[in-house]
Amino acid sequence: MQDYLSHVSLAPHPLLADVCMHFLVKDIPDCWYTVPASPLPMLLVVTHGAVEMENGQALPPLTVVGPSRHRYRGKAQPGSRFISAAFRPGKLSAILGYPVDKFSDAVIDLADVLPLSSCHEFQDKLHAACDTAAKVEVVQDMLLRWRLLEKPRIAPLAMPPHWISKPGDELADQLGLGTRQFERRFLASFGLSLRSYRQHLRYGASLMQVMLGSLPAPTWAECAISFGYADQAHMNRDFARFTGHTPAQLMRGIAAQDPALWAFRFNETDVGKMFIPLDEIDVVSVQDQLIT
Repeated sequence: MQDYLSHVSLAPHPLLADVCMHFLVKDIPDCWYTVPASPLPMLLVVTHGAVEMENGQALPPLTVVGPSRHRYRGKAQPGSRFISAAFRPGKLSAILGYPVDKFSDAVIDLADVLPLSSCHEFQDKLHAACDTAAKVEVVQDMLLRWRLLEKPRIAPLAMPPHWISKPGDELADQLGLGTRQFERRFLASFGLSLRSYRQHLRYGASLMQVMLGSLPAPTWAECAISFGYADQAHMNRDFARFTGHTPAQLMRGIAAQDPALWAFRFNETDVGKMFIPLDEIDVVSVQDQLIT
């Protein structure tokens, strides 16, 4: 692996493949940039330099970013690099042993979640690793160790992905749960309510088409309907909340190669590997059956 890179995606260890998406290694432009909202929690490891968050605080070098309903902004020092991995839906508790809703809309220092001795060992091994490939191996090794540690008993909600479009009371009945019990279990497993999670699926599928420039219709009003929104204003509100931009603004910025939009400049293969578990989402079903 070359030691300077725009980005590289790496497959997770086989024992982590059911928990993590592909790992992303990214050199960060030294400007204010936007990271879109995501239903997937993420581990973020800053291996070089430093990142400042929008509130003026420094991003911890070992960070858990929870499922989010809003975009984040950050600014990196020159020469900064990170390694990140998104956790598959409902899988964070397999690593950290906490209900995922404890991390919702939050940026959390890993040292506030795991023992300090474990975090210090993690950082020492990262510093000792001679190159980026070795640092990725350290991250994977530590995730494997954390997964094997004894944790508080948590029963994450498990259901076939194509069920996500069904009404909540029907899902509760099929899982043998009361409606309120189902809502609590879903929130603890996914970090979002069922309604918010469906909104994310609609926006995520729409965002991918905007990123790739493969729009389903010639006008934004028609695209909004095709994406499953009530109208263009509804679509623009969702995109502004989740990305800080309307779809039209995003397309113009991506086409102009705006460095502040680096998080939106990935090809379809990388998006599927790192950010959206396409193999687990029946996009057409979600878009067709969503109640807006």
